[in-house]
Amino acid sequence: MRKSFALAAASAVAGLTLLAGAPANAAPAGNASATAADTVPGCVATFFWRPFDSYLSVNMKNTCADVQRVKPTFNSDAVKAPCYVLQPGKDATFKEVAPGPASFYQFRGLVHC
Repeated sequence: MRKSFALAAASAVAGLTLLAGAPANAAPAGNASATAADTVPGCVATFFWRPFDSYLSVNMKNTCADVQRVKPTFNSDAVKAPCYVLQPGKDATFKEVAPGPASFYQFRGLVHC
């Protein structure tokens, strides 16, 4: 009985480890992987949301002292976002009808363009 319990406990721990997956700060999968040079500074604020589960929307605001060229990236190449030139203190919004259920698409962040 004790051996069965120990085996079950060990299996449960191993299963939880697999469920944990990749760390939250892991680079995006696929060809959208970001390098340190692509990273946009923290002074560019973003807000991602999916209104009505059919649209994708990313609000971007530049609170940096200099101009930032940024592009929203997603977990799929089906979403084509343009490059935005954000002057200091200015904002922009990317909006697009999702090519399929919006809940499938995950916002990966901004990259320099």
